[in-house]
Amino acid sequence: MALASRELRWSCCCCRQVDRHVTTNSTIKRWPAGVLEARVLVLGASDTGKSTFMKQMRYVFGDTFPVADRRRYHPHIRRNLLESVHKMVTAADDFGIPLTTTAAQEAAERFRDMDSLAQYLVEDAEMDPSLPEATKVLWEDPGFQETYLRGNEYHLMTNADHFVTSAARILQTEYIPTVDDILRMRYPTRNSVMSTYDLGEMRMTLQDMGGERSEREEWVRLLHPPTAILFLASLSEYDQCVEEAQEEESKNRVEESLDIFEAVLSFPFFDNTPVILLLNKSDVFSRKIRHHPLSQYFSHYTGEDADEEAGRNFLAGLYERLAKQHRKHFVARFTEATNTENFKAIFSFVKNNVSRTMMSRGGLL
Repeated sequence: MALASRELRWSCCCCRQVDRHVTTNSTIKRWPAGVLEARVLVLGASDTGKSTFMKQMRYVFGDTFPVADRRRYHPHIRRNLLESVHKMVTAADDFGIPLTTTAAQEAAERFRDMDSLAQYLVEDAEMDPSLPEATKVLWEDPGFQETYLRGNEYHLMTNADHFVTSAARILQTEYIPTVDDILRMRYPTRNSVMSTYDLGEMRMTLQDMGGERSEREEWVRLLHPPTAILFLASLSEYDQCVEEAQEEESKNRVEESLDIFEAVLSFPFFDNTPVILLLNKSDVFSRKIRHHPLSQYFSHYTGEDADEEAGRNFLAGLYERLAKQHRKHFVARFTEATNTENFKAIFSFVKNNVSRTMMSRGGLL
């Protein structure tokens, strides 16, 4: 999409009525006892880790997901597991990859029809005790493993291996989701999600606007510019294509993310808003680059195919060049949003940058 058309579409969105759920406080406001209010807009393409970042915020600074609340994630986590196995079974058929053993072939029949598995996607559903063993037999089959490694060709979710290898636990009738399950769960954000946290000297509101294409026009329905933009990009999607629009099936997902990033940088509404870039899923990238050479997807990459550091720096450089072209204040970090300890360190980095921005705007720096 041309830059001019991006700006036109976003400008029209700005003219719409502001959502009544969106806060209308100014970018910087002093609360009692000198507390500053920060408003951070969380942006990025679909499946880059925005929702995981928001869930980590809740876990570290909020209510830590009490057991009673975890139960409502039952259907979503089980769907992630069962759909992943279904997709792999279907892909093995499509690719002509034979399953090695008779047991694996029989197990595959259990997952070919997703409709027949829908009965297990209800909270507290009575589970079929044979499903965990069928999943285990499939996962141990060499043909199934070959299909798993080709997951980039059929949009297999990032954490499919976590859920499939946890089938014996997740497919128990009395299963209670763990925090790790919730953090790794894939559930598209269809609406804006806003959360506010008191962080001592700062009160921070984060607003995840969703990354699905249908949600992007809502990104600029704001009355005041945010304190900062937190833009998440996935390192691990360099070998995947856009899934949401069939007519752009051949478009690389990193290219899609770069287009969105440039639109954010160039939109006048964000002229004075600094951008914090989190290059997420560096752990998945580390595993994937051993099997999927970066040069197959980016012909101008000149590093070694299995060189993780060179690959990460190459992808980071694509975003950095855009920021420089638009003369945008920009900082970046590599992240693993599902890793809570890594999240704490990254959030400290984010908070420090937001704090410096606020102090600078307030004339304190």
